[in-house]
Amino acid sequence: MKKLILIIAFVTGVTALVNAQEKADKTPAQKAAHKTQKLQKKLKLTAAQTKQVNALFTTEATRMDSLKAHKADKKASKGTHKAIEEQTDKKLNSILTADQKKAYAALKEAKKEKHDKKKAAAAADAKP
Repeated sequence: MKKLILIIAFVTGVTALVNAQEKADKTPAQKAAHKTQKLQKKLKLTAAQTKQVNALFTTEATRMDSLKAHKADKKASKGTHKAIEEQTDKKLNSILTADQKKAYAALKEAKKEKHDKKKAAAAADAKP
């Protein structure tokens, strides 16, 4: 009886681990819709702005996916990735109003700070 319970527990655990590792990739349209929805809530975009931002993010997500598909040199890929993000930011700033630009800059800064903290914590954990 104990063996049966252990076997069931083991199989359940393995199944849970396998399911946790399966990650469904989102399409560029889904990624763009998600990013647009976040910005729409935080920046209170108008309907026209929402359409423009969604189109912009769809283009960005498509370019990023093609970059990932052609796994080339990591440094070159990183540079291209950064260039795509900068182009998207420039175009996005041309769509936003002055108040929205300020709020977007604050969002980006908060995201950067969070990323830096996470990176510092990872570096501290890596040191013995």
